[in-house]
Amino acid sequence: MSFHAHGTHVDVTTKELVFSASLLAASLGHAKQERIELAQVTGVTVAEPSATSFGYVELDGVDKRVLFAPNQDAAAFARAVEAALKGEAPAGSAGVTGLNFTAVDVETANDDWGSVCQIGAVRFRDGQEVESRTWLCTPPPGLEEFADINISIHGIKPEDVADAQPFAAAAAELFEFLGEDVLVAHNAQFDSTALRSGLRKASASIPEITLACSLALARDASKAGVIDVANHKLPTVASFCGAEDFQHHEATADARAAGVIVVDLARRFGHTGSIHELFRGREFTLGKLDSTAIIPVLRAHTAPTSAADLGAGTDFRDNTRRAGTSSKKSSSAKKTNRGPAPWQSVATPDTIPDPNLDADPEGALFGQNVTLTGEFEPFDKGLLWRGIAERGGQVGKNVTKKTTILVLGEWATKTSKEKRAEELIEKGQEIQLWPASKLLEELQLDAQPPF
Repeated sequence: MSFHAHGTHVDVTTKELVFSASLLAASLGHAKQERIELAQVTGVTVAEPSATSFGYVELDGVDKRVLFAPNQDAAAFARAVEAALKGEAPAGSAGVTGLNFTAVDVETANDDWGSVCQIGAVRFRDGQEVESRTWLCTPPPGLEEFADINISIHGIKPEDVADAQPFAAAAAELFEFLGEDVLVAHNAQFDSTALRSGLRKASASIPEITLACSLALARDASKAGVIDVANHKLPTVASFCGAEDFQHHEATADARAAGVIVVDLARRFGHTGSIHELFRGREFTLGKLDSTAIIPVLRAHTAPTSAADLGAGTDFRDNTRRAGTSSKKSSSAKKTNRGPAPWQSVATPDTIPDPNLDADPEGALFGQNVTLTGEFEPFDKGLLWRGIAERGGQVGKNVTKKTTILVLGEWATKTSKEKRAEELIEKGQEIQLWPASKLLEELQLDAQPPF
């Protein structure tokens, strides 16, 4: 079982204790990892931390004191060590009672997110893996081309799927395997968009699926001080959470890693119960995939409650647009030729959300007056507005003398808003011109490479 102590992460097994220093502790000279054989430990002495003061667990026989910050659970760590000393599995190592879900990952043939060529799924019951499935498939019609860069990353070639079933058939088997489970993925926005886009391309029916995101949960755990990782990429977080070494970009291995992350973070948060309760307890609203929209996993107070809340004219509703392709375009803030043809229209939501005054004042969006221009597919402007407001930014529909940030989405020509911003900049107004990629990164919507 894993525990978060002050400046260290501790794994307790029936053979040893493994201490992994946090990034800060390691930078201050502490050993990155220390192992203590359990046979050397003769007992434990506990001094519980309070809400305002530190506590510790003394490991008798090895002259080792483990510090615990206020509100960290020193007693749980002590109980786990005592159980291990008796030869018993540490409490909680068998899983998390009530935590049932299916983790899913997809790999794609090219830069269109719908070009799914492999699907992996791993079913978890009470926090333990019970079954897994892998499907190779031919991408949907029109998306069959394999890009060299995708092949170099996941290793799947056209000949590997030559005799495989079509994507729509594989997806149907996935949904049968999924049943009523919540679908978990590391960056569920990508995997759900890929599945939905592929189904639309294949003219297949789209079921209603509830979504949970291990990436969102990991970022929340970092903010809460429960984990300390260099970044939130799947291999990094999975390794910290105790996952075995795995082949990254093999769909089932990636799905399994996402599941391990959710289970381990549930333990660290002291959670037992359903995945709905886990995310609700962390103030998230679960997402949804259906025939009308994809609603991402978001903080509860900013999450849309229905597809209608996402607004009109977006990639989620307009089957003339290809989901995900904008993530592959240049992220630079060039002034011309930024993407889609001029026939595309972008609907602007009616209601501007109020800024969250309790947001992190050090955040890049806090206190800023932010305007969007252009296209941000597959993300709806209403969703982006909510994310900006959640982080303390004031959304503006137009570029004015109050504007401090203009975010440049994809568009074929320079927009009127950008021209107006340039005029104001020439007159001395300080306006930052952000590429869309920077906003998506700030809103934690930036996808890992989708292949």
